[in-house]
Amino acid sequence: MRFVLMVWLCSFAACAEAPHVDCADDGPLQGFVNDGDRVAREQNTADFDRGRLEGLAQTRADGERDGDRSGYADGHGAGYLDAAGYSAGYAEGADTGHGDGSSDPAACATGAGNGNAEGAQAGYAAGFAAASSDGYDDGYDAGFSDGDATCPDTAARTAPATGVTDRLAAATAQSGAGDAPKPAADPERSPEEQVCYSRGYSRTRDASSHDRGLADGQRANPPYLAGHNATYPAAYDRGHSDGITDGFNAGYADGYSSGYVDGYQVSYDGCYSGAYTDSYDAGYTDGGNAGYGSGYSDGYASGYDDGDDCM
Repeated sequence: MRFVLMVWLCSFAACAEAPHVDCADDGPLQGFVNDGDRVAREQNTADFDRGRLEGLAQTRADGERDGDRSGYADGHGAGYLDAAGYSAGYAEGADTGHGDGSSDPAACATGAGNGNAEGAQAGYAAGFAAASSDGYDDGYDAGFSDGDATCPDTAARTAPATGVTDRLAAATAQSGAGDAPKPAADPERSPEEQVCYSRGYSRTRDASSHDRGLADGQRANPPYLAGHNATYPAAYDRGHSDGITDGFNAGYADGYSSGYVDGYQVSYDGCYSGAYTDSYDAGYTDGGNAGYGSGYSDGYASGYDDGDDCM
């Protein structure tokens, strides 16, 4: 019993070393791979034989029970995926959901509200920036002229380039900006030997051996088959009918949810777009009015300071 349990475990040392061990050396380590293969095959055979005996021992009542269960499951799965099941429900739900979503008054109201707010903000910022640059240039020239007028001789002096773009280019040039499962360890094995044994066992072990044996035994059991065949057809039909209903309902729910979101978005986008455009234009004008005065004031102060240097 101890040996059988061992094959389901894996020691930390063996697993940790696995990537670094060459088991296909045609030498001692290959022998441990072969041992793992052999033990796994023996376990597969034992599990299969046990399952087959269990299948042969089952009665007609066992077959009737399993036939009812498997017939219903098979029928339900087929009905769920039937053309009248999930896909039909999804299509109908999506159509209804799209209509409900697009007519939801909250969709347009929310879209228009967000469009107004975001359009006004973006327009104001753009208008302010554009007018501020123009205002700065005009203000600088006026300030420089007034400042220069305080000097003893103002005849030959010209204000330097002062546009925001020019000043940014100069600053950029100056700064240089723009440059580019396994068996447990056997105390009698070394870590490498245990790794190779585990590899041989894992590649051969078939966890479905018992179930395959059980099915084989049932197929060779006439009373079981008679019971299974007696209940399967009616259970299949019952499951198929229920599967269509369940599939339609599930599809309708999924389709309605998806369609509602799509319809809501269509209404939202339409109201958002119109509101955004109108608010952007108004915001641009407001931003321009504020930006020109602010830029002019800043430019005048800078120009005046430069002008009255009298250099």
